[in-house]
Amino acid sequence: MDKENEKKPPFNERRTFLKAVGISGAALLVGGLSGWRYFLPKSRDVPVASSYPTAILTDSSGNPIHASDIPVAGLSTTKYPLMVFNYPLQDEPNILLALNGVSIPGGVGPNSNIVAYSGICQHLACITPLLSYDPAQHIPFEAQLIGYTSANWPKYGLIYCKCHGSQYDPTKGVHNLYNNGPAPSPANHSLPQVVLHHDTVTDYLYAVGLNSESPVIRTHQFLPDGEIYGSQVESENMTGGTELPVFSESENIYKSIVVSSSNGPWPGNYY
Repeated sequence: MDKENEKKPPFNERRTFLKAVGISGAALLVGGLSGWRYFLPKSRDVPVASSYPTAILTDSSGNPIHASDIPVAGLSTTKYPLMVFNYPLQDEPNILLALNGVSIPGGVGPNSNIVAYSGICQHLACITPLLSYDPAQHIPFEAQLIGYTSANWPKYGLIYCKCHGSQYDPTKGVHNLYNNGPAPSPANHSLPQVVLHHDTVTDYLYAVGLNSESPVIRTHQFLPDGEIYGSQVESENMTGGTELPVFSESENIYKSIVVSSSNGPWPGNYY
C-alpha cells in the first residue's frame, strides 16, 4: 500500500454531520444551473442528439476562452474559483480546472494539466456548487468533520461533495474516484471526464465528448446497479435535456459559457 493511501482518514458510518453543517454561503449561486438536479428525474429516455456536440468554451459575453487564461492551482493554493460549464447538454454542469506541476491523464494544454469533470456527484446527483474543487491548502469544513487534516488531505486537494462526502481526485483523469467514497451508493463511480480539445493556434478550448471509459452522467443512470460504461456512454448521455446554443452554424459548433465564482475576468494563478 502506498503512503498516500495510508493517510486516508478512518471513515465511519456517521451521516449526521450534515445536520450541523447546513448549506452555507459556500453554496453560491452559479448562474444557469437548475436545482431539480439534486434528484434523479423519473425519465431521461428521450433522444436529443445522436452524437456529442463540439462546443467552444466562452465567457459570459460569448468570447472564446483562452487556455492560457485559466487559473492554475498548485501545492500551496488556498483558494480556487469554481468554473462551471454545461456539456453535453444544457443543465449538465462540469467543473473546469488546471493544476500546476502535474500531467493529468486526458488533460490538455501545453502541460496536459487542464481538465473537466462532471459537476453532478455520482452518489445522489448533488450538483455544483455543493460539488466543487477544494485545492491543496483548503480543507472544507465538511471534510474535516469526517477526518481530513493537513496530514492526510491529498497534496492537490479533491473534488469534494458537501452533501455526503463523496471524493474525487482531479489528478487521476477518468479513474478519479478517491477512497471509494464514504457514502453507500449504487453509483459509487468516478466522475465522467469531459474530453477537451485545445487548439494550439487560437489557444481556444473545446468540449468534444466524454471519455469512453467513464460511467454515464449520474442523472442518466437508470439501472439500479449504476454499472453503465463503455459503448453505452454515448447513447445514454445524449438523452433528455436541451441542446447547447449554436456558436457557428456554418461550422456546426455549439457554445458553452464558463461561469466563474470569481465573477471574472479570470483572476490569475493560485500557486
